[in-house]
Amino acid sequence: MNILELLTLRAPEIDKIMEEIIPRNAEPKTIYPLIWEFLDRGGKRFRPLLTLLCCRAVGSEYEGIKKAAAAFEIFHNFTLVHDDIEDNSLKRRGKPCIHITNGIPLAINAGDGLFVYVWKAVEEANIPKDKLQRSIHIYNKAFKGVLDGQGWEIGWFTYNKWDLTEEDYLMMVKGKTGALIAGACELGAYLGDGTEKQIEVLRDFGLAVGIAFQIQDDILDIVGDNKKFQKIIKGDITEGKRTLIVINTLEKCTPEERDFLTKTLDSHTEDEELKNKVVELFEKYDSINYSKEFAKNIINKEKEKLNKELKDSEAKEKLLSMADFFINREF
Repeated sequence: MNILELLTLRAPEIDKIMEEIIPRNAEPKTIYPLIWEFLDRGGKRFRPLLTLLCCRAVGSEYEGIKKAAAAFEIFHNFTLVHDDIEDNSLKRRGKPCIHITNGIPLAINAGDGLFVYVWKAVEEANIPKDKLQRSIHIYNKAFKGVLDGQGWEIGWFTYNKWDLTEEDYLMMVKGKTGALIAGACELGAYLGDGTEKQIEVLRDFGLAVGIAFQIQDDILDIVGDNKKFQKIIKGDITEGKRTLIVINTLEKCTPEERDFLTKTLDSHTEDEELKNKVVELFEKYDSINYSKEFAKNIINKEKEKLNKELKDSEAKEKLLSMADFFINREF
């Protein structure tokens, strides 16, 4: 079974768990139908799957692990609802964002509702008392990481900051995308009674997966297939995002090209000709391929550590395959 088949097979299982946690038709109708309209759009559901796989990879599992894992997926969707508002996004998973269809106040409240049910999931997971405090620490560390990463990125937009380095990008993406995936892996290893070294290696593996996942997302925004990616292609150019592709191009290009690139990204242009010129600049300096190799190197380094630290198992093989899948995915 390949990873795409695995994700397709396991996603309904995660959805079922979330239905046990979040009511579909409760009052007020201004909250729960909106939440489920959003969740029913689907998604890869890979964060909770990573929690389950990490738990099994260290050799143990307990009854409440699925709800403990689902908390990460619920939190992720909470951030997506709010991110779409912050980014002025128009579409999410092929459909208009819920702030477009229902207005910003109701969308914010639905997002807040998802955050409330993160902790309902944790409550219903019945985490053993001797593991509860550290588990909550893992959740909060992951959530704070997302908050900080989003704060860095929004700050770049707000204060029109362009003098950014790869280190700046990594600081942001380790929080915005990496922290939640790292937390999902760390919690699975901890609740599975992994050794401290195994917990550390799986956390770092998750962080690498998160960084690589975001870089591939940035690449797909430029060269992806709209039907597969289900986002507006070149949307990051319109939003003016400071991706690794952009930062690498700015480091290599001429002063005139830098002026064109920053002004175009600042303008939030919808003009296809201008956006195509930006892509041509990325291609001229090979920044798309550079970013692809950057992601592969990060993943391969952590795969080596994981291979060394964990015994061979089906769960371990799936973790390694998932890492490869996320840097080669087309959606």
